[in-house]
Amino acid sequence: MSITKFNINADFIAYQQITASGLSHLSGRAYKTEGGIFALCSKGSLKTIINHTEYRIGVNELIVVPPETFVQLLTASDDVEIHAVMFSQRLIQNAGMGKNMMDKFHIIGKHYVFSLSEMVSQLYSEMFTFLSHLYKEVGEKLSEAVLQSFLSLMLQGVSELCPEQAKLKETPGSRHFHQYRIFVRMVHEEYAREHQVVYYAKKMNMQPSALCRLVKKESGHTAMEIINRTLIMDAKTQLRTENTQVKDIALSLGFNNAAFFNKFFKKHTGVTPQMFRNSVR
Repeated sequence: MSITKFNINADFIAYQQITASGLSHLSGRAYKTEGGIFALCSKGSLKTIINHTEYRIGVNELIVVPPETFVQLLTASDDVEIHAVMFSQRLIQNAGMGKNMMDKFHIIGKHYVFSLSEMVSQLYSEMFTFLSHLYKEVGEKLSEAVLQSFLSLMLQGVSELCPEQAKLKETPGSRHFHQYRIFVRMVHEEYAREHQVVYYAKKMNMQPSALCRLVKKESGHTAMEIINRTLIMDAKTQLRTENTQVKDIALSLGFNNAAFFNKFFKKHTGVTPQMFRNSVR
């Protein structure tokens, strides 16, 4: 599979003024995040896909990527400048973080990109700068309690930017969102072998219709759209970054023959796999 894990190997990482050259090694390949990422665009622009939706991100826009999210950087302008703070999956999942943290990720995870005013953007920029200096000087020596405080501060600040903030108390258990996350996690792990909603519904002990309603409510996409978009994301990644023959890409994604894969790809993109490959080279 070409969609690889984006591991955050330390509990806390922070960088400031990441440039286009610093992002170049990420371009074109799709990743599944193993941790939470907060990033502020201070100069230039970039185009990215976050969980099957394409975003164009410009100056004074804040990006928030929850754990277990598909991310693909498509392009970055030559003058782009990004500040980023990342927290590991382990830190986020720590029992001490509590349910309230995941509820905030629930709300944030419906937006991903937030436009900030000049003043608010400046405040975030100063905070990112402080955290990057702290990471550089004493990053490995910071206690888990301190890191949890930083994460809590970031999540609280971002959640207050969400229009659904008032509804946060209305989703105490986020049971449906938890089930949705299970579905997405399963798709991310098995999409190359299993293309049908009924398979995932059976594994979750649900009726397909119930799973479809739940996924639509939580994400705005149908369950089938999520499966298909994951397949397309992987296919585009392979077509962009590898010289593998189209028939072999088809087989790697669970299609029995290249003709059916070509038809599927054209239906969802408007072009054949080879036409897409030619257009990005």
